[in-house]
Amino acid sequence: MKKIIIALVALLASMTMNAQNLVMKQKNADDAITVVGRFSKNDTMTYRLMHYKNIIHGNDTTVSEDYKEKFMIVVTDSTSEGYKMKYIPLSFTLRDTTLRDTGTPTSQMTINAIALRQLMQSVVCEFTTDEKGLLKSITNWREISDQLMNGIKATCDNLYTTIQGLDTTNLRQQLGVIVAFRFGSEQGVRDRYMELKDLFGLHGSTYAIGKKDIETEYYGYPQLISSRVCYTTIEDEGDDFDEGDYNIASQYTLAIPFDDVMEIGFDSLSVKVSEMVNGSLEAEPNSDEVFVSDFYGFLFFKNGWPKKYYFEESIGGVGSCESIETRYIECTSRN
Repeated sequence: MKKIIIALVALLASMTMNAQNLVMKQKNADDAITVVGRFSKNDTMTYRLMHYKNIIHGNDTTVSEDYKEKFMIVVTDSTSEGYKMKYIPLSFTLRDTTLRDTGTPTSQMTINAIALRQLMQSVVCEFTTDEKGLLKSITNWREISDQLMNGIKATCDNLYTTIQGLDTTNLRQQLGVIVAFRFGSEQGVRDRYMELKDLFGLHGSTYAIGKKDIETEYYGYPQLISSRVCYTTIEDEGDDFDEGDYNIASQYTLAIPFDDVMEIGFDSLSVKVSEMVNGSLEAEPNSDEVFVSDFYGFLFFKNGWPKKYYFEESIGGVGSCESIETRYIECTSRN
């Protein structure tokens, strides 16, 4: 069986960009949409983010992550070279009240992720985009790193009251390592603010209007890519409809040999699959392959401000189990 050549984490993380290049992105197209942000100084957008992960065992569903956030994006300056903005956290709510620290790799990953999100509520992120609105840089990343390190103890103490059996000493150590390594550079900080990449990652690109499907083995494994680019209609959005809004959506389905997944080691997919096998009623996977399906939906106002973002990843082919992760961002007010 063919060995995986590149790290699967990097492979999955790059699926969006490369698949869009294969299917949707166009340098020159007569019938196309170019994502361009026409922002103004003092523009203020408020967003709600909802994130959850479920593992389904037959008829039973286990919630591993369930939280929501509110944040604000404010344009502080507009120049010919681009825009200066602030990301201001407003609230964080852990909606899963049954979360427990079980000591498993998945449990530890979940708690670390939730603790990090809550920790990030204590800082304001200042960032820039180019003249079309594409995310360019995090300008106060050093300040963010320092503030996060100083806020670890308070965050752990706060989570102790909401996560059953939480080992706060271990969590403090884990968060210290995460902040030191993942927030030790501008790129590292930028990678942690996923919502900024979600909202300002397509600006400046042109996409051909219409639907398209393609089958490929671009990554060395069978992959089906589908896309849809269109202006929205009142039938699409109902009361939320605004003339001139546009939608960019894509779905990627990837089949990876089961043994390849498990031989990679404890990256995020391998851990998920391991937990799914351990929790399944069957001792073995019900397929020789693990199926990963990712859906991305981007909806923009006609002036290029992000209106909605939707992401869903499902992982199947492992016993009676399926893992589903959903991430949804929507604009709730704009001024």
